[in-house]
Amino acid sequence: MTCQKCKGLMVKEWRPEFSQEAAVLRCLNCGLVLDPLIAQNRVTPLRAKQRVLNAA
Repeated sequence: MTCQKCKGLMVKEWRPEFSQEAAVLRCLNCGLVLDPLIAQNRVTPLRAKQRVLNAA
């Protein structure tokens, strides 16, 4: 996988401080960490996020 920030190599890592049940991806070049929650939030459209915020 390629890093979205620097186009470097992403490797899977098990880091319990980020996610107890899933591995995270970390870039070997810049150190960017991408866990499942971050990935989900980047995919979710902004409009859906806004509806959730307005409902609260």
